[in-house]
Amino acid sequence: MGCWTYASPLVAGPDEQAHMIRAYALDHGQIGTPTTPPDKVRVDFNVPTSVYYTKIYPGCWQFIDTHPATCTVPWDTSTKLIVTNDYVGHYPPLYYALVGIGSYYSPEPPGLYAMRLLSGVLSATMLALAAYVIARWGRRRSMVMGLYVAITPLVYFLGSVVNPSGFEISTAICIWTILCVIALDYRDNPPTKLLYLLGGVSVIFTLIRGLSSFWLFLAAIVFVILMSPRNTISLIKTRRDLQYIIGALVASGTVAATWILTQGTLNVLPVGYPVPPKAGMVAVKLVLKQVSFWVRQCVGVLGWLDTVFPHFVYQTWYFLVPALFAIALVRAKWSQRLALCVVAGLALVVPVIIVARQAHVLGIVWQGRDSMPLTVGIVILSAALAGRPGSTLPLARLAMMGTVCAVALVNMVAFYSNLKRYAVGRHGPRLFFLHNQGWSPPTGQMPTLVVFALATTLLAALLVTWIWRFEEPSFTPRSLKIGRLGR
Repeated sequence: MGCWTYASPLVAGPDEQAHMIRAYALDHGQIGTPTTPPDKVRVDFNVPTSVYYTKIYPGCWQFIDTHPATCTVPWDTSTKLIVTNDYVGHYPPLYYALVGIGSYYSPEPPGLYAMRLLSGVLSATMLALAAYVIARWGRRRSMVMGLYVAITPLVYFLGSVVNPSGFEISTAICIWTILCVIALDYRDNPPTKLLYLLGGVSVIFTLIRGLSSFWLFLAAIVFVILMSPRNTISLIKTRRDLQYIIGALVASGTVAATWILTQGTLNVLPVGYPVPPKAGMVAVKLVLKQVSFWVRQCVGVLGWLDTVFPHFVYQTWYFLVPALFAIALVRAKWSQRLALCVVAGLALVVPVIIVARQAHVLGIVWQGRDSMPLTVGIVILSAALAGRPGSTLPLARLAMMGTVCAVALVNMVAFYSNLKRYAVGRHGPRLFFLHNQGWSPPTGQMPTLVVFALATTLLAALLVTWIWRFEEPSFTPRSLKIGRLGR
């Protein structure tokens, strides 16, 4: 994640300048004042010129993938305060309060990179928690592979820039992992620690973005289908720990809803692809045409939707995810198949409905990353259902290990492609890093590529070893513990 932080110039992340300004202002005591005339989206902040410069810096290469970042002029490091309007001042403050701590180091580029690193730490922590849950409680080695497949290049990229989407998606991956472990392996008696971990991560999740609580609600519906409504109600009635967790979620959801309704969090600028007023079914058809592009974005269309990968990078996920989905449908029980189809249907239908209803006012403003908290559930649940507890045939293990190796390789290609786009442009020399051509990150071109390749190789090796030597955790059911204590 740290390598991804430096592989793109500052403000290469979507809306990153707005998020940086908000984070700096919030951690320096500014809530923001409405613009004049009153606007439901924009607010004014007083920030140093060095922070305001994020609005100017990417002007010559933004949206043009053939232009490297070498065209930019030196960063203005003036500390003179300047008033600027910002369109994310009404977003929930938790994420900005955390990453804005980096601005105390410096309001100049080093401090902005510190914000990025803190953002990466937040996302990496949630992904690490997901891996910990599988290691500590998981009974299906296929979930190790599923976790790695769910972390697409987009997840790395968004987690490494200043944008709450990255933290939201990584947290969603953690939540889906916990839900699958509980519903599939401990549906009758989930471990208390695992429930508390789910509660803590879910409370954080509800406070990240405006639609986070809604995505959690949809995930809960899928969870109830997996558990069965009767079993879920029984657990709620008999487990005090689960009652505490539900109470905490209700409280955090109330806080999130209060902020959203009073601050107008769901208001966005009308900058989407234009749709004629009163378009009716025409609007729905226009939105449906965007679905394939949203799917591509879930793998990774980086920058300001101006940085793409070689075609085979996308083909890797286009093959793996449907394959996992099909295997899961074959191997799962009927209730589990229903849950998988429900999450897949929701991931398709919900964004279309949301966008179509507002398209005549806002245009088509949706992106694949907006529904990723729901989309990753398809991957993780499919992988979990494709495998079963207990021993796995050597051929199946080899297939999982091969999948991990393939994903690791395409991740390296994606990382290289992203760095090349900013160093020498999309069509620049392929071996640019041998001669340090064009734009270079603060960590250098060659060192950044080498460190990322080593880190990715080590992670893949760890996961491959984990899959081959996977052992079910030893877990004593809570009822048995109570019985022993009684005797």
